[in-house]
Amino acid sequence: MSDLYELELETLERKGVSRYKAVLMASQEARFINSQIRVGNITTKEKPTTLALKKLFEGRVVEDLEEQNA
Repeated sequence: MSDLYELELETLERKGVSRYKAVLMASQEARFINSQIRVGNITTKEKPTTLALKKLFEGRVVEDLEEQNA
């Protein structure tokens, strides 16, 4: 399974997303998902981190440029 994620990270790096940036993006998305679960907007049986990584590798997580400029 780790080989699969290694390939996905290489794909992200080719798109210009470093491993460090990928970790930051996934953790930010996981925090957002967790807050939505607590409020009751979404329900899931998967952990927020797992959902965030899936979204990241599917290209559904965008970089927060506003945070970089701060």
